[in-house]
Amino acid sequence: MTYDDMLFGNRIAFTNVSIAAAMSISVNTENWMKLLRVIWVLVALMIVTPLAQADGTTNMEFTGVNGANNGVYYVSPYTGIMNYGTSNAQTVVLFCDDINNEVSTNQVWNANVTGLASGIFSNTRYGNGSINPHLGGTNPQTLYEEAAWLVTQFASHSGDYVSLQYALWDLMTPGAEPTNFANADGTTVAQWLALAAANYGQINPASFIIITNTGTLTYKGQVQEFIVQTPEPATAVLLLIGVVLMFLLIRRSPQHSA
Repeated sequence: MTYDDMLFGNRIAFTNVSIAAAMSISVNTENWMKLLRVIWVLVALMIVTPLAQADGTTNMEFTGVNGANNGVYYVSPYTGIMNYGTSNAQTVVLFCDDINNEVSTNQVWNANVTGLASGIFSNTRYGNGSINPHLGGTNPQTLYEEAAWLVTQFASHSGDYVSLQYALWDLMTPGAEPTNFANADGTTVAQWLALAAANYGQINPASFIIITNTGTLTYKGQVQEFIVQTPEPATAVLLLIGVVLMFLLIRRSPQHSA
């Protein structure tokens, strides 16, 4: 479930070849059907993999930090591996919402995976009122959606990792960090929290999961809880449509002699 950027090859120069000639490639029926089946399988795997992780368990490994810190703690984003030790192992980007617990590099643990869209937070540390003394009357769905919105801001505010991390920690544990703290762009923790409260409705809950250690949960003394943003299934569907349309166009193009 990481959000890897793919760089597509070198620029290739075509000389003396027209678009019509390029479209003259012939694909016979048998090869076409084989290719179509392969495309369907690949896209199905893209869709099923993130969904299969929701509301289950996984073996996790914490693999590293990005280097940003507040002088005491390293802050999000971190990296980890889901399904560690299996053929389905996946590198993921982790965002910590949990200042009350710790994790160390190369630590391995078993974790519950809670889909944010599920609306069931009994296996989370901060959405379960019997574990989180600060939850009170707060709606867990809203709490985690605000956290998810903050997660989406890291990519476009690389100079504000510490203030965004403080906002994540303060959201789940009010008063954990100073709300008047600000990073490079001057946005304070308090302002980030206000923005999260105003904009959390923009995120898609189906694109986020919560990673919490298994076993009887306690507020402190366990492994940190993390939020992971997963690829949206709709992206894979659009990819499928685009690829299929492309090959349909190739197949239906009039044949030209070389």
